[in-house]
Amino acid sequence: MVDSADLQLARRKTRDRSVALIVIGIVFLMPPMVRISLIDETFFSIPFALVYLFSVWGLLVIGSALLARPLRDSDKQNDEINGQDSRD
Repeated sequence: MVDSADLQLARRKTRDRSVALIVIGIVFLMPPMVRISLIDETFFSIPFALVYLFSVWGLLVIGSALLARPLRDSDKQNDEINGQDSRD
């Protein structure tokens, strides 16, 4: 059986990763967008600013999808440890 402290550590790491994903999203989207909008280059006839914006957005969606299951599973395990019913 897995120790309660190990589960709490895993849950904390997963939550830290989700916070880091938010911070990374803010860093990649906010400051560069001012300078990227000044670039006149195109990528397959699409302005570079749009390519950058949707690439970062897509990567953030993929990252959040990868973190969603571990967060949900850690919440279920925490509920089981505390004797509460699962929310599904």
